[in-house]
Amino acid sequence: MDGITDMAYRRIVRKLNPEVVLFSEFTSINGIEHSELVRSRLDFHKEELPYIVQLFGNEPDLFAKTVQQFQDSGISGIDINMGCPAKKIVKSNSGGSLMKDIDLACKIVDACCRANKIPISIKTRLGWDSPDQLITFVKALIAAGVSMVTIHGRTYKQGFKGRANWEPIYDLKKAISVPVIGNGDLKGTEDALEKLKDLDGYMIGRAALGNPWVFWSQSKRDQVTLQDKIDIMVQHFQLLREYKNEKRSLIEFRKHISGYITGFQDAKSCRSLLMHSTCEKDFVQNAMSIA
Repeated sequence: MDGITDMAYRRIVRKLNPEVVLFSEFTSINGIEHSELVRSRLDFHKEELPYIVQLFGNEPDLFAKTVQQFQDSGISGIDINMGCPAKKIVKSNSGGSLMKDIDLACKIVDACCRANKIPISIKTRLGWDSPDQLITFVKALIAAGVSMVTIHGRTYKQGFKGRANWEPIYDLKKAISVPVIGNGDLKGTEDALEKLKDLDGYMIGRAALGNPWVFWSQSKRDQVTLQDKIDIMVQHFQLLREYKNEKRSLIEFRKHISGYITGFQDAKSCRSLLMHSTCEKDFVQNAMSIA
């Protein structure tokens, strides 16, 4: 969720959902090493806990150096991404490419576990082009020190096409002892609980975009008014402004607008109005005019 689950949005999600576990933006260990701006992406407030930092990269030693920095930070865990299908990530031998390099994947986990005592988890997919090696892959990572796994129900080759297949995730759960989290095509709590079965939890990603109420029950979501959405959206924007300049905030917030402004007459024109706001004052005034 690069560019989505930043500190501002995590604080909004936490305000509405005290029970969920929050994850950081997908962040490069190389970026952390060389850029103060990238390092600042992982800043958090204590109210966000439990909070897990998600990292990607391909160098075990640099992973170890990076996770050591979090030893006394108070975070709840380190999650290593081994499933991102973005071409530039895979070409760098990170993310989803690690599904094809079990030796490197295990070396990364081992290095992280040796570097500190923070729990290490991984997020991956069913496999590169099939789920045939999923259990073997995950068992090797558990032997290296992984204490939780999150599985997205598609292969690398699928990208985000087709429907997520949860059956191999259920099979994996039967074969291992560590907690297994399911992910893929979840639209809300009812949908998630229906798919949960004997898994230990579920992860909602894309459906949470501009929709911090996604973890609520449908009956509770039905009670959220347009005014409620506007109020939270403005609070979200103002939290973003606490640590990003006006121009950057206006640009970055656009990705959330469609999620917040939907399901009512003239929603399209209202979204356009907000998208074209030129300053914070205009954005807030335009937002308030909608409700």
